Amino acid sequence: MFQLNAVPKPQHRRRTPRKAARGAFSKKTRQSIIERDRGLCVRCGARYEEIHHVIYRSHNGAGTEDNGVCVCHACHELAHSKEEVRRWFEHYRKVILLREEVGPCHMKS
Repeated sequence: MFQLNAVPKPQHRRRTPRKAARGAFSKKTRQSIIERDRGLCVRCGARYEEIHHVIYRSHNGAGTEDNGVCVCHACHELAHSKEEVRRWFEHYRKVILLREEVGPCHMKS
């Protein structure tokens, strides 16, 4: 009969975050986003309920301040279900958060 010798688990940190944690907002980043947006939905002005990744995590969207906005539940649902609302958030990110110059079109609700 042979004996099994358990090997202790290494006590070092992971080089990359676990898959579930990639692109997630840290507590510090979440707080910065809430303060920047004054706790209001950036689209309709209602009290915020969630923080939305403008570039989705599934599209390698980072968990950074310039990729997160405060949204109410209704606007968050629209952002994930309607193409024009998703584009509105992308435009908002470019113009407001990244302060990029864009053409003559204006943001519309």
